Amino acid sequence: MIETLQAIVLRPTPFQDGGLVVSFLTELGERKVGLAKGAKKPSAKWVSSFEPLSLVRVGFFGREQAELRRITRCELQHSPLALGHLDSNLVMACLADLFDRVAKEGVEDPRLFRLLSACGRALKERPDRAMNILAYAEHWLLHCLGLMPHPKACGRCGNERSTIVLLSEDHGWLCADCTPVDPVEALPVGIREHLKTLRTCSAEAAPDLDSEASRACRDLIRGRLMKELGGPLRSYDVMLRMVL
Repeated sequence: MIETLQAIVLRPTPFQDGGLVVSFLTELGERKVGLAKGAKKPSAKWVSSFEPLSLVRVGFFGREQAELRRITRCELQHSPLALGHLDSNLVMACLADLFDRVAKEGVEDPRLFRLLSACGRALKERPDRAMNILAYAEHWLLHCLGLMPHPKACGRCGNERSTIVLLSEDHGWLCADCTPVDPVEALPVGIREHLKTLRTCSAEAAPDLDSEASRACRDLIRGRLMKELGGPLRSYDVMLRMVL
């Protein structure tokens, strides 16, 4: 059986005899894995098609329920790669790593494909805003996992105006009116406004991380996401070493 899909490349892993085992996020939001024989050989026709976050048209051959099917074709349609732009390329690796962990084989979630496609396009157009785009993706990925409560109202008292001071696993975002918190541990003013911007803007317009509130929000969301995934990802370790 041959199946042809539009997909985004996630992770290519070297295999025997110059081959690659490649994971993809399909247009339906499902993770699929295939074997590209001889893909790393200099004469391989697919040599440029397996870069992380590349949008491709890929064909799989094999039984539908097979764990690893053979890749019969892979046509590059769009690449977000920005030559010479370190931050953008590091973020691409982080996004590929994140979605490779979150997407599941046999489970469809088209929101994942739409989100990663939007981030790939944004990275191509605005590589200088790569870190902002990563924070945008982390926020929406946490939302797709059902772990990002709506910031409009306090999860305990329903207040929509009081300053947000804490994110609770049980009640979501909590406000100063009902949650006594040591000022040193409280979230900075502006969290609700930053979250509102993240929820309403496009990936290209992802807000800057130039305020205390935006950085605190990014760190909080990233920490919760890494906890859900079982710990820090290697791509993040590399990124943090390179940009700090």
